[in-house]
Amino acid sequence: MSQRQILHIDMNAFYASCHAAVDPARYAGKPVAVAGDPATRHGIVVTASYEARARGVKPPMPVHQALARCPELVLVRPDFRLYRAYARKVFAIVREFTPDVEITSIDECYADVTRVPGGDQSVELARAIQARLLESLRLPSSIGVAPNKFLAKMASDMKKPMGITELRADNIRSLLWPLPIEHMHGVGPSTAKRLRRLGIVTIGDLAVQSLDVLARALGPRAAELKARANGIDPRPLETQPQPPKSVGHSMTLAKDARTFAEVEGVVMDLCDRVASRMRHYSLMGRVVAVTLRDRRMRTSRHQDTMPTYVRHTGELFQAARALFQRIWPSEPVRLIGVSVEGLVPRDGQGVQLHLWDAAPIAAEPRDARLEKLERAIDEVRAKFGPSAIRLGRSLSGQQDDVHARGTSLERLDDEEETP
Repeated sequence: MSQRQILHIDMNAFYASCHAAVDPARYAGKPVAVAGDPATRHGIVVTASYEARARGVKPPMPVHQALARCPELVLVRPDFRLYRAYARKVFAIVREFTPDVEITSIDECYADVTRVPGGDQSVELARAIQARLLESLRLPSSIGVAPNKFLAKMASDMKKPMGITELRADNIRSLLWPLPIEHMHGVGPSTAKRLRRLGIVTIGDLAVQSLDVLARALGPRAAELKARANGIDPRPLETQPQPPKSVGHSMTLAKDARTFAEVEGVVMDLCDRVASRMRHYSLMGRVVAVTLRDRRMRTSRHQDTMPTYVRHTGELFQAARALFQRIWPSEPVRLIGVSVEGLVPRDGQGVQLHLWDAAPIAAEPRDARLEKLERAIDEVRAKFGPSAIRLGRSLSGQQDDVHARGTSLERLDDEEETP
């Protein structure tokens, strides 16, 4: 593994940089924040240029707070078609250097240059890619160079914007180990808290801690995290698109909701979107999760494992509704979300039959009829737009005043999906 040469290309302040590339006179070199519309309660900074960050503007800061810190802040609303178009160009340029590319999000990817002529000069290749992205697209980037994916990812975060950092076995003690444990890729807030309770404050502390001690706190993930802290990561690049492990959507409400009845229509619409995405990938799942965020910006998440696989909008709605009704908080709610996890391919999996499916009068199973109906709806929406057909229950409540955001990575060639 020491012979591998992996790059992690991370586009700097990607959304803001795309606007600056299109209209440099208006946005380049200025404090810019990509944000929603404060008038409809979506005034949260999605990303900010480095000029804005230098003035204290950071996501997910409310717009009013960002303007208080930087009165000259230039606000621009998100344009996801623009970002997808630039993402395609970015990855096309990276593929000119190597065919072995793994896309991990709209603004970052891994590239294996081990077999590329001159691959032993990986830092020089990183400089060439960085220069090409800047010259051709006017987009800045930071690139990590390392023998594996974990170290390359950590390296790309070390110098921004326009940085190139190399992490190797002989410098991880000086560059990686002093970093706070919260900075380690793969360590979330809850894991960081558990580690700090053990006295593990830095990545170096994790690297040298006993595996037995770590296993009692972290369970099966202990060995993996300890190995990565020591610079070991044997994962290959996944150069072919992989089906998502979860599919979800969340919505910020125009008005705080005090009861589930106020958002029942929104939940139906969320379930419809999630089920449509599962059909898009030919997947189904048994774990249904819901997310709630109150007006104090406190977020809670709850999930249930269903007795059978969830495939259709109605099934998902029934499960999500039961979850929401059971855990609805006393505080008013401003954001709700629905997701399905534990996804598996639809083909080859058993499906729970309904009692009447076995009756001679049924020409085909109910599940098959539902599948045909929902795919027909998908085809109409693909041709005439996502609002061409709406489910009746979803037309009630706050539906026309919500802001939707998918929680899993979209295909870059899918123009109709909302990222």
